[in-house]
Amino acid sequence: MDPMRSAMLRRFLLAACCPVLAMVGLTGCHRASDAAVSHPVMSVSAAQALLDVPVSVSVHGLPAGARTTVTATATDASGTTWTSSAQFQASAAGDISLQQASLAGSYTGSNPMGLFEFMAPPAGDRTSEYFQHPATGYDVTLVATVGGRRVAAATTRRQSWQQAGVTRRQLRLPEDGVYGELFLPASTAVRRPAVLLLGGSEGGMSMGFPAEMLAAHGYPALSLAYFKEPGLPPALANIPLEYFTRALAVLRRQPGVDPKRVLVFGVSRGSEAALLLGSHFPEAVNGVIVGVPSSVVNRGYPDAATAAWTHGGKPVPAAGLADLNTATPADSRSIIAVERIRGPILTVCGVRDAEWVSCVYQRALTDRLASHHFRYPVTALRYPDAGHEIGPMDAFYSATASAFTRGGSLAGNLTAMADAHAKLLTFLADQ
Repeated sequence: MDPMRSAMLRRFLLAACCPVLAMVGLTGCHRASDAAVSHPVMSVSAAQALLDVPVSVSVHGLPAGARTTVTATATDASGTTWTSSAQFQASAAGDISLQQASLAGSYTGSNPMGLFEFMAPPAGDRTSEYFQHPATGYDVTLVATVGGRRVAAATTRRQSWQQAGVTRRQLRLPEDGVYGELFLPASTAVRRPAVLLLGGSEGGMSMGFPAEMLAAHGYPALSLAYFKEPGLPPALANIPLEYFTRALAVLRRQPGVDPKRVLVFGVSRGSEAALLLGSHFPEAVNGVIVGVPSSVVNRGYPDAATAAWTHGGKPVPAAGLADLNTATPADSRSIIAVERIRGPILTVCGVRDAEWVSCVYQRALTDRLASHHFRYPVTALRYPDAGHEIGPMDAFYSATASAFTRGGSLAGNLTAMADAHAKLLTFLADQ
């Protein structure tokens, strides 16, 4: 073969062996795995899921050991764009995963859902404290870069409760006997545990989002207001416990509800109502969930001269103002008799709670249960760097530090909320 034809043949074989390398200006023919370096691929599982369901994200085909930045971007219902980033070290095989520890960026350390939890609005935006989930769901765009060059991308769809087929019905006084919002799963063919949700001293309808997401997971849920709504008391004062039993009766009648598995979920001051219901009406409550709870009954709010709760038309004994933030009040009648509850209990607290000593109350609650040889399961979750806002146990709800004014760090609160939410779903699945 003449020299000219031989050279042409070598160039042809080189191009056939390494077409991608030739396109990006690389020379030489290497292993097939080397060619893949120019074609990193990002994988996301699941491509679409409920907004509180974890996803798995990985990138393959990166240069060995490459420092890789992954960014997440999403637009909320207000039109605000939220972003986050994390840096990872690729393995010798050219792989990274969000399971790895982030070396820098919006968060550090191991947090598989950190990019979703730590998205933030543009710097200087003082109007957006929480990511407002669009009713139609939203996309999170993930982009991987190496040395400032985009090498891979993927999108995952975060679905809302509406897209999960959940139906919502408003309950109003006097027609329904209670004031709230009822959320029912798409399918009611199988009877499932149901949850009555109670907010705290903010009053009104404050537990809608947790109720929506529980229904999206198949659990009928009723978010109940008990003051500061039309037809209800204007403040947390003299609230009859019998009002909550009416709500339990309404919830029990709903399609898809197992009447033997109806639980009460109370947050902050709502935890008092939840525990009192389980104590005074054990036949009507099949389990209790309390976020940042109190183990004692406190006085009315904002008027401490009034009782917060009544039973049979009489005030429920409450701790005096001098006993605020103590689990051993002078009037022992204000300690809730949690041992009378006939069902499992889940309790969540933040050690850095700046509203009240929820972890001190939690310990008193669990100690009392143990001393009475409580026969039902008790799950006590305690988060060292979290505050009062973790009570509703939301998950992957991006927020700014200014949203957490009642103790704990941004990272501590967001991480605790996600972990507590996962354990809440496990708790309900075990009922």
